[in-house]
Amino acid sequence: MGDYVSALEIARDGGVCIAGLGDGRLVGFDLTTGEERFAIAAAHTGSVLDVSISPDGRCFATCGQDEVARVWSAEGSLVRELPGGGSAWVEHVAWAPAGGRIATASGKKLCVWMPDGERIVETEPLASTVTALAWRSDGSGLAATCYGGVHILPFVAGAKIRHLAWKGSLISLAWSPDANVIACGSQDGSVHFWRLKSGQDSQMSGYPFKPKALAWDSESKLLATSGDAAVTVWEFRGKGPEGTQPLQLEGHQGLCTRLAFSPRRAVLASGSQDSSVLLWEPRKHGKPIGFAVLEDEVTGLCWHPEHHTLVGADASGTICGWDVA
Repeated sequence: MGDYVSALEIARDGGVCIAGLGDGRLVGFDLTTGEERFAIAAAHTGSVLDVSISPDGRCFATCGQDEVARVWSAEGSLVRELPGGGSAWVEHVAWAPAGGRIATASGKKLCVWMPDGERIVETEPLASTVTALAWRSDGSGLAATCYGGVHILPFVAGAKIRHLAWKGSLISLAWSPDANVIACGSQDGSVHFWRLKSGQDSQMSGYPFKPKALAWDSESKLLATSGDAAVTVWEFRGKGPEGTQPLQLEGHQGLCTRLAFSPRRAVLASGSQDSSVLLWEPRKHGKPIGFAVLEDEVTGLCWHPEHHTLVGADASGTICGWDVA
């Protein structure tokens, strides 16, 4: 591709993979044939920062180092622009799982849009710049992190905005598929999480580096976290993970940069600064069950939603797909 792959996503139907690049380009690939479907030379000024594909696969939204998010057709034609509402970049974009709403984050503000471009929510500025977005699995809530905790915007009649307070800067966010737990990586080298039914919060500390990558398995029982060359996996079955020892998956020589669980079974893919991609079955083996190498630091990992195909991307612009038996 010739430049850093900064964003990567596979459509829900598995038909296309879209990559955003450090030079502002967008490229779409057919996952069945490997052929290029479209290429957009200057989708954004500077780097593409985020890509989110609509659930029906008809459109996708992107943002980058400029003041607007953009919505594109599946063929790569510009449909509309979603302004950030200020001078800050639009750094995050997320299409709701049900497809009816698009969330964007620009500086300290959150906006939520209808697919036709109508803005239905614009928040007052949060305490600091929004660092991550995640929709509830059914689309009925949107979580955003910043310094001071997690803010949850409800999309259910009568529900109120919820603030999960934490005196620190949160840098990553993962909402469990069963919607019961929100986990966040923190600037202080810890992973903080909340059980939403009770409001109880807990912290796992001791990471050498900031835990920027988090991933839940499809059953919401395993939470994989980065923050070291080893991948740390916490067990959420029963009363865990408080008071338990996590699984330590050791195999990378460099810092783990990306994590992704297969949607079909409890197989975890991890990517590293050392260019390696490892596959794990955390409950069965403490050693990798698969191994691949890209050209540079791993910057993206995505699973096909139906098949056992894994797509990986790196800082040199390499994109590869592997069939995981």
